[in-house]
Amino acid sequence: MSGFPIVDLVIGMIFVYFLLSVITSSAVEMILTGLKARAKILEEWLIRIFDQKVRQPDGTVRAFGQMIMDHCAVIALSEPGKAPSYIDAKNFSSALIEKLTYDPQNPKSIASNIEDIITALKNTTLLSTEMQRALLSFAYEAKATYSNLTVKTISEIEYFKSKVENWFDTSMDRLTGTFKKRYSRPFTLLVAIITCIALNADSIAISKYLYSNPDARANIVAQAYREASDSTYIKRLNQLHAAPQDSVTLQQIKTEIDTSLQSINKAKAALANDIPIGWKSSVNTKISPVGVLTKITGLLATILAIFMGAPFWFDLLNKIANLRGTGAKPASSTSPDKK
Repeated sequence: MSGFPIVDLVIGMIFVYFLLSVITSSAVEMILTGLKARAKILEEWLIRIFDQKVRQPDGTVRAFGQMIMDHCAVIALSEPGKAPSYIDAKNFSSALIEKLTYDPQNPKSIASNIEDIITALKNTTLLSTEMQRALLSFAYEAKATYSNLTVKTISEIEYFKSKVENWFDTSMDRLTGTFKKRYSRPFTLLVAIITCIALNADSIAISKYLYSNPDARANIVAQAYREASDSTYIKRLNQLHAAPQDSVTLQQIKTEIDTSLQSINKAKAALANDIPIGWKSSVNTKISPVGVLTKITGLLATILAIFMGAPFWFDLLNKIANLRGTGAKPASSTSPDKK
């Protein structure tokens, strides 16, 4: 404890918000994994950017973007014509160049220099004019960069691929924003509402309880300090922010759900101690307009706090933990970093 009830109350509420955010984030991750939301966003982008129609040998017509999805370098375990949840930039550039330079008359031939790629880009009908010009500019820039080098360590094609990969990574960053806007934020708000109502997570009631119960407040503050360095939470937060992997198989979905359930159970167990959550019926309870308004306000405050996200509250909890009393824990004298 800090010795100041208000400070301890703030720490306790931050910890409560963090645990509720973990529950919500894990539940949202389970839902989006099951819906394959990331794969849908990526598939939509590929078909929109590479929208030129190509007639297949069997007579079917497909978008060039779907052909890229089916390339062996990116298909992973997704269904034919469907995008995986994640494509590595290097695999994407390899698949794109292979498709653009493929010669049906000589199937085993590959582009051996930048001129082969430039020729293929000029003659291809697989790209829109805008995309064709963009890739040609990458090719000419790669050629100019390579020719100006005194020491040539990589080929012109590698320079071209790096430009394509940078463009792809930039596009994926923008898709992340689209993913959050279309899926992550709406589902987070929905799950936050359900969680708060189901658990009766009333910020006003919890704060009143902690302020008037020193023992409960001390216990939750001590627990908050312990959990601030808990490797389980740190690992889970890193997973939620890591690049998503292709999770289209039942086994992969099950693994992701199991991980989320473990996070939820751990957070629920921490919440169960010293915090008044859950609905309790009482025949003597009187319902008044003021009480209803207070309850709604408390629940809305918790919903908004959860919407801030677990990383926000975890970082804030860590900062406060490092500022407490003597500050951050000093490094060990036997630490390899200490000479």
